[in-house]
Amino acid sequence: MPKWQRTEKRTVRPFPSWDDFLKGVRFKLSAEADFDERTSFDISDIGSADFAPSFLLRIDKSTLQPSSWPDPSDVSLVIRIVDLRLRRSELLFQSDLDNCPSVWAIPKADCNRFSWRSGVDLSVALVLKSERQAQPGQPLLRGLWIARKDFSIRARSEPRAFPIDRWTAEDFAIRGLPRDSVYWVWFITDELNARFDDAAEAFRVCLRADVYDALVYAEKTDGARALSSMIAAEILTEVLWRGLGRLADGETVERGSLLHSAVSRVAKATNATCERLRKLVADGELSSLRAFAQAAVGTRRAVTRLVATQ
Repeated sequence: MPKWQRTEKRTVRPFPSWDDFLKGVRFKLSAEADFDERTSFDISDIGSADFAPSFLLRIDKSTLQPSSWPDPSDVSLVIRIVDLRLRRSELLFQSDLDNCPSVWAIPKADCNRFSWRSGVDLSVALVLKSERQAQPGQPLLRGLWIARKDFSIRARSEPRAFPIDRWTAEDFAIRGLPRDSVYWVWFITDELNARFDDAAEAFRVCLRADVYDALVYAEKTDGARALSSMIAAEILTEVLWRGLGRLADGETVERGSLLHSAVSRVAKATNATCERLRKLVADGELSSLRAFAQAAVGTRRAVTRLVATQ
């Protein structure tokens, strides 16, 4: 089997790649699921009985005709797994392109050797079978990958904590808000596309005292988790709505900013691009934006657990 070459920490591509060749490759976690275009998957709700990870290895060899490439017979398709907790990686599968199956399921014995819920990365790649004669602009080392598509599997974490203030009814009334308000997001600044050492410098969540005390008292119950998740989704929605809405045409989201953290969180959970989220804001689609935020913080899972225990 070809040896997997070390991957550089930075993007190093001295030659064109075959990445388009792998566009049709798909993945799913359970037998009942459909193959789709996602590359990030949440394993939280997959039971052991339903867990059956497999790949759709859709290959269009018509893209491999240019004479500047090595012949398809010189290339193997391999699948690598990386266990993030155990810090090890293995090649699970290797096949010549001519004999590659259309669907390949990871054997149960292999599945059981890895800590999926602690995080697993999977890569489908094309690698050279053997060394080739050096030619300008072409790969030559045995085992060098010339195309790769990555998939990540994670267990969704509980909603992150936000800076919270415990407010009385009078505190809400002073701000001209109803005394029976549950919470209010106080934006100290509207410049969310900036770096903050502490999120509290940008906004604070003002939570009614009796609600705050009840959540602290019952923080480990399904009811408290469900309510906290719903509030977290609303806060994330407001950060996205306010932050993306203030971006000028052509302005990019600054890496490391509070807004970048919010966008990245939604993108990781849903594969939504920043451009798609900006369009939702521009089109006034607040309800749709909230749906993405709910998916990012795991609201459905928290609410489902609450209902199931009643």
